[in-house]
Amino acid sequence: MTNHWIILFIIVPQVTGILSVLLMNKIRAQRFIGTLSFVFNTVFSIYLLLEVRAHGTIFVSQMSDWPAPFGISIVFDGLSGLLVAASSMVALGCYIHSFSLMHPMTQRRYFHPLIQLLMFGVNLSFLTGDLFNLFVSFEIMLMASYAMLTLGAERRQLTQAYKYILLNLIASTVFVIAAGLVYGLMGTLNMADLARIVAEKTAPGGEGLPAGFTAVSVMMLLVFGLKGAIFPLWFWLPDTYYTCPISIAAMFSGMLTKVGVYALARTFPLIFAHGAGHSMIMVIFAISAAFTMFLGVLGAVSNHEVRRILAIHVISQVGYMVFGIALMTPIALAGCLFYMIQHMVVKSALFLCCGIMERYAGTDDLYKMGGLLKRDRLLAVLFFVAAMSLVGLPPLSGFFGKLVIIQEGWHIHWWLSVLGLATGALTLLSMLKIWSYGFWNPPKGQHVVVPTGAPRPRMLKSGYFGVTLLVLTALFLGFGAQPVYDIAFQAGEQLTNPRAYISAVLQYDIDAPPHEQLAAAEHDAEVVDPMAVVADEREEATP
Repeated sequence: MTNHWIILFIIVPQVTGILSVLLMNKIRAQRFIGTLSFVFNTVFSIYLLLEVRAHGTIFVSQMSDWPAPFGISIVFDGLSGLLVAASSMVALGCYIHSFSLMHPMTQRRYFHPLIQLLMFGVNLSFLTGDLFNLFVSFEIMLMASYAMLTLGAERRQLTQAYKYILLNLIASTVFVIAAGLVYGLMGTLNMADLARIVAEKTAPGGEGLPAGFTAVSVMMLLVFGLKGAIFPLWFWLPDTYYTCPISIAAMFSGMLTKVGVYALARTFPLIFAHGAGHSMIMVIFAISAAFTMFLGVLGAVSNHEVRRILAIHVISQVGYMVFGIALMTPIALAGCLFYMIQHMVVKSALFLCCGIMERYAGTDDLYKMGGLLKRDRLLAVLFFVAAMSLVGLPPLSGFFGKLVIIQEGWHIHWWLSVLGLATGALTLLSMLKIWSYGFWNPPKGQHVVVPTGAPRPRMLKSGYFGVTLLVLTALFLGFGAQPVYDIAFQAGEQLTNPRAYISAVLQYDIDAPPHEQLAAAEHDAEVVDPMAVVADEREEATP
């Protein structure tokens, strides 16, 4: 279904970023328009998701009315829609949290434009329908993240930013080379068109995929795996998220790795996990999921700094998502998507809680803090709910995604399901470690030893609002899981059986007889020569 309004998900943050530059040093005005931008994206995405759930609609906008696969396609379906909604909610919570927890001098300059530029890139990554514009959106997102990592200009930030930039430049170079090879092999970069060609070539009686296609698929796995922080490409993440301002770290933990996982979930079931190399790619996914889950959680259990524990848990939880992709069934992909969106919300909420804990104790070292339960019961409740959601305790949000993935895994990779359960138990141990040291231990830290029930600092009110917003969203995903899972299951079916996706983007019935498909494709492919039009107009204007 054609719906040109979906382009607003890209235009609104872009325009808001420009306005934020014009309003430089006017923090109140920048905060106001920034908040409006995120609220609009959140509300509009939820409205469209209701349509997707009710009718299974796939919304498509062809830029400048150029037909696919020749033009730029923007696609809003169950997969991209859920991720746009979750990222908009995460951005809203982190943005409001930053009003209290980020230094005013850091906010005064380029923070507000950069966060809008980041969302511009993230939304375009989720919505674009072709590989080249996926590369472009990655670069937009990464340019904003490079600058945001250095806000504050501390020495340790600049050190980690250098490593982050270098690795992503390497990944981007490999990505653009791989995209060029795909175009050379297949003649298109539109994902729906690629899915159609792959289905035709791998069907019984088909000519098979061209030589080198498996090698290109492995290159794409390398690129998206590095951006998603899967084993063994995760080494850049813990120190990077540890050093930047906490509100920015919360946004990065909630969104950046999920863009990489989204790219894996979108492109491999549709395109790259087919042909002669299918078995090898599935084995790589399974092994990577196992090491990402288990080694990640071991790293979290062994640390005693809250930021590092939460950062390493980002890696561990990405392993569950890769587990779902490795199974490559509609149910497993639905579980992967559901777990992905709840993790975006919950992990960001935990980082935001960490920011308030640091403000009270003056440190994130568990050996130097304690007594936070008596100091602030609301913070204790918010952290506990978010932590148990991350663990997957029923009926909280993390339970349902893990349940679906692990149940489906018993029939295909039972050993991965066992590792998933062990990872969950160790995740519980690490969360209880933070709880016992930070909240139950005797009071420590520079601002913790105060009378019980003392009022919270007024300056932290927006920080609490941001955390509460995300925790309430996590509770909705747990207690209202069914409508969200319905959309996720539709997305999983469309990934494994992409007929509806192909028909919506290419705008012809894939089930129609071949001669009708050819006629429709030829009609869409008619391109008017602009010079011929000018010549005709001059001829008509000549007396």
